[in-house]
Amino acid sequence: MPIARAIVLRRLHCLILAGAVGGVAADWAQGRAAAADLISPRAADGRVRACTAQGPGFVFIPGTDTCLRVGGYLWVEGYYNTDTQYPPSYDKTYSISTGGLILDIRSATDYGTVRAYFETRFRWRTSDPWSDGPNMPTGSQPAQIDLRDAYVQFAGFTIGHGQSVFDFYGNANVLGTDPATIGDDTRLNLVSYTYEFSKNLSTSFSLEDAANRQSGILARNPILFGPYDFQAGLGAPDLVANLKYQASWGTLQLSGALHQVSATAVQTPAVTLGGGWGYALQAGVMFNLPALGEEDTLYLQSAYTSGATSYLGLQDPSGDYGVPDAFVGAGGNVTKVSGWNVTASLLHNWNERWSSALFGGYAAYDFNTTGIQAFYGASGGTNYNVGGYVAFAPVKQFTIALQYDYTYNSATSYRPTAFAPALPSVGAQQMLLFISRDF
Repeated sequence: MPIARAIVLRRLHCLILAGAVGGVAADWAQGRAAAADLISPRAADGRVRACTAQGPGFVFIPGTDTCLRVGGYLWVEGYYNTDTQYPPSYDKTYSISTGGLILDIRSATDYGTVRAYFETRFRWRTSDPWSDGPNMPTGSQPAQIDLRDAYVQFAGFTIGHGQSVFDFYGNANVLGTDPATIGDDTRLNLVSYTYEFSKNLSTSFSLEDAANRQSGILARNPILFGPYDFQAGLGAPDLVANLKYQASWGTLQLSGALHQVSATAVQTPAVTLGGGWGYALQAGVMFNLPALGEEDTLYLQSAYTSGATSYLGLQDPSGDYGVPDAFVGAGGNVTKVSGWNVTASLLHNWNERWSSALFGGYAAYDFNTTGIQAFYGASGGTNYNVGGYVAFAPVKQFTIALQYDYTYNSATSYRPTAFAPALPSVGAQQMLLFISRDF
């Protein structure tokens, strides 16, 4: 019996010891797991999910309900330009390299989608157009940042920097940084509201910063008062509106703008003269041409202005044919400059790889001021340009194109004076080799 009791006691001690060791090991393992949880919390799901509700290319920002689309492009441009009696010191050839970045950020809310859109261009250029190159440190710089769009959209409002609601064609079929055709294409700071009557019909009203719309006010007699700008400081934004109809056949838009014309007195510049309001009216139509080719389009537009010259979108490569908003006389009377234009453009896609476009515009303006020809050498002027390109896309989103355009400016009833253009007319031509990669 004593031997049996000893064996039982020995086995009982072993069981107690094993249980104690097991308990300590379990507590130690649990403690390590708890410490690991404190030190390295479980990472959130970092997988990127497609945001199909906002369209192709959008993804959810991880951990949020916000959708983001990132895009961009790279442009390489080589130019050759010249005009009548082109100064020998000016560059006939120059180049530009541009990197564009696009961010489109959208969030769905109970009040609709909140959108923030940003597009900017980082550019390096070896010369300014029709010039002798960037003149550092006081002139333009070879390295430039061009803020193209930066706005927020919510509940019909667009607030920030973007395209004027007056614009329609806006150089849609013109390639490159420097080329343009006649017709307004302006980006500026604005606050606009768009109301949709239906899926086809909408209207927009906009308050737009007038700083980009000032064409200047000149003295009727520059001999007495000098060739200075008597434009008064900004007193009000431009009031702009449009009415747009979109259908399967294309788009129709009617636009209008009011632009304040305010001058300082030529004899007492501290006095501001009330010149009233200038205005601009425009009608444009775009036709889809599927019978001609996939995504082919034809644009037609025309505008009339009085005291709002910038809305004509004149092209003046030589810089000698600047057109003011108005003229101011010694008695304080302000006479507005009027003008009109017409613009057309045809885009044709020959097949998946080849495309071409033709564009052109014509404009005429009248100074509407008796005796102005005796000082400025003209009673008005005309401006036209024509151009086109041929483009080849060897792969998707990669394009090589060659573009040419010709621009002509002339003074009506020209006579040489101290303040007149150097020549009665000037013709300028520009050739562009354009390479782009979009992503």
